[in-house]
Amino acid sequence: MIKFRLYLNKDAEAEWLNQMAAEGWAMKRFFAGFFAFERCEKGEYVYQVDFGDRLFSVSSDYRELLQDTGIEIVQTWGYWVILRKKASEGKFELYTDVASSIGHYKKIRRMFKVVTIMEMLIMFFELYMGVAFEAVLGYAAALLLAVILVGLVNVLVRVNDIIADLEEKMTGIAKKYRGRNISAFLAVGLLLNSCSLMLMDVLPHPAKYTIQILAIVLMLVGIVRTGLGKCRTRL
Repeated sequence: MIKFRLYLNKDAEAEWLNQMAAEGWAMKRFFAGFFAFERCEKGEYVYQVDFGDRLFSVSSDYRELLQDTGIEIVQTWGYWVILRKKASEGKFELYTDVASSIGHYKKIRRMFKVVTIMEMLIMFFELYMGVAFEAVLGYAAALLLAVILVGLVNVLVRVNDIIADLEEKMTGIAKKYRGRNISAFLAVGLLLNSCSLMLMDVLPHPAKYTIQILAIVLMLVGIVRTGLGKCRTRL
């Protein structure tokens, strides 16, 4: 069985893989969002997703350590490592103390910060191309990258909150301010606007204008909801 999923949240991905295993489907391969599953006993495996130090590979020491503890490397993709263990062998935890968990999530945060900065630079370049050369595709590409940027920012907010929770647990000092995800309305509005620009020569004018108006409304709703969310968080 093949299923398509795109995850920026490794914890949500692990939760989904464990849900599939509980239903009798064990993941065996992954490529560009496509997960391949094979039949297994219900609840036979427990999955975890780790963040490695190498791109598309792991060190021999890391591999040997996992083998000694009965953990199988199912797939590496980028810096992500998908792991599994027989449920009958007991609880499967990668980071059992707070300090190592904080270090783990800080590594993830550094990676997403770099990717976010790169996305921003590329987005501004595409926007410049659209303005300088009046290229519609430049505007459309910039809007698509903005959608991705919204997702990346939301991941950073979530990871920051996880780190804050762990630090609070370790130090006992509560954090006064927590982040707020950017509303999905904004992302959908940006995506619709991008599609209308890419299809402007194909769509009839009434349809194009309707989509653009809807996109603007969704973006405004997204901005307002995000702003109100931040105000509530401060309160």
